[in-house]
Amino acid sequence: MSFISKPLSLSLRLFGNMYAGELIFILIGLLGLYQLPLHFLWAVFHILVIALQAYIFMMLTIVYLAQAHDTGEAH
Repeated sequence: MSFISKPLSLSLRLFGNMYAGELIFILIGLLGLYQLPLHFLWAVFHILVIALQAYIFMMLTIVYLAQAHDTGEAH
């Protein structure tokens, strides 16, 4: 059960991080005309952070699944 819950919790954390970033986009958009430079900077930052988080969470999921596979062969 714990081997299924770890990748599931990682996916929910990644979704939450991506959703929070999109909410920041909306809040910056509500600033009006002054939002354009800030919106561009946030977009670049957000794309880099999400790509990094997706890579890290993917690697953690692979490690968790490998651990589940290794413990399954021992029995």
